Parts: sequence; C-alpha cells; structure tokens
Amino acid sequence: MRAAFFLYLLVTLVYHVSCCDKETHYTKDGKCCKMCGPGKRMLVDDKCEDPACQDCPNGEYQSGYTSETKCERQPSCDTNLHFKPQEDYPSKTSISKCKCEPGYYCTQEDDCNICMEHTVCKPGQRVAKKGSPVSDTVCEACKNGTFSTEDSADICKEWTTCEHGYDENAPGTSTSDRTCLGAPIHRVIIGVGVAVLVLLVVIIFIVLYKIKKNKGWMEFPKVDPKKTVSNLKKKQQETDVERAIQPLQQQPEEDIDNSVPVSPTPSNMTENGNFVVQELGKEHIISSTETNSYSYS
Repeated sequence: MRAAFFLYLLVTLVYHVSCCDKETHYTKDGKCCKMCGPGKRMLVDDKCEDPACQDCPNGEYQSGYTSETKCERQPSCDTNLHFKPQEDYPSKTSISKCKCEPGYYCTQEDDCNICMEHTVCKPGQRVAKKGSPVSDTVCEACKNGTFSTEDSADICKEWTTCEHGYDENAPGTSTSDRTCLGAPIHRVIIGVGVAVLVLLVVIIFIVLYKIKKNKGWMEFPKVDPKKTVSNLKKKQQETDVERAIQPLQQQPEEDIDNSVPVSPTPSNMTENGNFVVQELGKEHIISSTETNSYSYS
C-alpha cells in the first residue's frame, strides 16, 4: 500500500514537471509557477500562479521571461570614446548596443565596447571596400597605368595618353599622372582660327573708317604743328612786351626844367644892375623894374 502511494506521487510530479513550459514557467516545490514577461521583473516570488511583476527602470531591460527580481542594465556608451549618444529612452525589452560614430567601427559586432578609426587609404591606393560600423576599410594599390592623388580615393585614374604631336615629358606613377610635351594639332587650329578672326575684325574696321571718312563723317580740322608753335611764341613775346611796358606807364611824370640860361639884357636887369632871378618852386614870376622909393624935393 505504501509503495503504491509513493508511485502515485512520483507519477504526479513527473506529470506536472513535464507539462510545465520552460520558457514561460519555472518549477518551485514541485509546482509549475509563472514568470514575469519581457521588460518586467518579479517583486516577490510567494505567489506561484499569479506573481507580482513591475516594469524595469529606465536604463535597464529584460529581454525574456524571468523569475528574477532585477533587470539587466543597458550598456554605457561614452561619447568621449567615439560612441554615438545613447537614446534618451532605450528599450526595456532588448539591449541597446553601443554604436560607433561615423569614421569608426566596433571591433566586436555582438559586444561593441571599443571603437577603432577606419583606415585611410593613402595616395597611390583606392578603397576596395568601404568601412562599416562593424568592419574596417580595405585598401588596394593602384594597378600599373593608373594613379590616385587623394586620400581614400574611390578609383584610380588612368594615365594620360599623349596625342599625336606630343612627347612624353614625365612618366606616370601610382601617385602622379603622365605629362606630355608639345603642341597638339587642335590647339594650333584654334590659334589659327582666332588669328583669322582678329584679322577680319581689323579689316572691317578699316573699311568702315574709310567709308565714313569719304562721306565726311569723321573729318577733323588739320593742325600745322609749326604754325601752332609760331603762334604760341608770338603770343608769348607780346605778353612779355606788355609786362615790360606796364611798369613804365604806371610811374608818375616828373617836372623837368627845360629853361635855358638867359643872357643879361635891359629887360631882365634892375636899375641897380642886378639880374631878375625867378625863385625856385614858383610857377611864374613877372619881372618888373625897380622904382626909386626916394623922392627928391
């Protein structure tokens, strides 16, 4: 009887355990208990069939069903280590992996904890494969006959082919183009065409000038340089003469005594035998004979 009871308990336990979903349930004391869903954590585990669950705090997540009372923390993405800034409200049901900023890539795709700078392809190389957030740039050397002069060039350019009339001045390398020396025929043709065009313009201008001149449209008075110089000299001489005469005309005239000494005659002598003399400074002096003031009685 006792053996049959133990056999019953064993069968019942095996039945409950086999019927418990391992993804959404867990066993405790022989019972199949429910778990908390994604994005949640269990507060207490005393209620097997109806546990108390709570949302994960910000910055934490729970990707599946759990019976744990704690959520997983989201990774910290430091921008000083060339990571992109983390979202303000990251997911609570999945991990928010760190991502590297442009120009850098993660060394490990599943767990991005280090950002490395993409390789820069040097001149003489081309980018065979562009870098991605999880892989580095792949460079490839330029093939013979091609070159690149810039960093991280997408393609290698072919060397210039010297045309007919050119000679190779310097050979091409992986970092420089071939240079050619000489005048190409098409440039010569262009130069001749430009010269002919200029000549035609000059001829047209001369023809129009002659036509206008014949019609009197462009007649100008002729000027004799010799006469012009002579007139200028003549005017200059006249000006010099006027300047020399002008001070003489402005000077005041002085009174000049043009009188001639007079010889003594009875008309210009007094009774006493003295000359009649005109005083200086007087304009006119009338001469008269002296009379004797004495009277004889």
